[in-house]
Amino acid sequence: MDWGRAKSVLIISFLLLNVLLGYQLYNSRWDKTASQNSAVIQEETVKLLNSRNIRIEVKKVPKDTPKLRSVYSREKINHATEVAVTPFNASGIISHAPSKKAMEAAGIESPGDYQSDPSTSVKGEKLVYFQRYERLPMFDVPLELTEKNGKITGYKQVYVEVQSGVDVQEQEVISAYTALRSLAENTQESNFAIVDIRLGYHGQKFNTETQYMLPSWRMIRDNGDVYYVQAYTGAVEQPAEKDQ
Repeated sequence: MDWGRAKSVLIISFLLLNVLLGYQLYNSRWDKTASQNSAVIQEETVKLLNSRNIRIEVKKVPKDTPKLRSVYSREKINHATEVAVTPFNASGIISHAPSKKAMEAAGIESPGDYQSDPSTSVKGEKLVYFQRYERLPMFDVPLELTEKNGKITGYKQVYVEVQSGVDVQEQEVISAYTALRSLAENTQESNFAIVDIRLGYHGQKFNTETQYMLPSWRMIRDNGDVYYVQAYTGAVEQPAEKDQ
């Protein structure tokens, strides 16, 4: 046996093991620090909300802070005026939602590309969906089904083709609690409840066909007002004025 060679192999193996252990230790310390920072943000945010009597009435505040890109899309369909259809069941055999086949037969484009939004749907009146991009809703790309007596009688639909992200570099989004803190600091109102918090995409249209959307936290108040908090910077978009 070549003891010299074996000795070299053992030394290299031990060095690699030390590097691996050191890397794991660094990661564990980083994760612990990040977790502690997150806990501090959560605690401070809750205190601020309590001081303003702003209540969080959601089952669970999201904890994920994924890395996301901005989205550039081109509009393909915009049925802003309701399209009447031959009535079909609002609930399928298995689920409480209409079947995708029934929706396709009614002329709805790519219904499988949408996900439901219970927070803005109104039972017995309308079912609201948003087109998905990378499993997240695009809040400006809705599909709205009109429901009457358990039947879908019409729909409005926007459908877009997503282009390459304008910002190639992915960025980690702020946490939901950071977004809540930004909302509390940027509104003069108090004594209300947040009943829904959801991460998705939201933005402004350049013209009638193209739109640039950024990752945003959507927050819905108990009175129906919708706030969007930009998930990179925390900038707050105030609710649109309601029609009188």
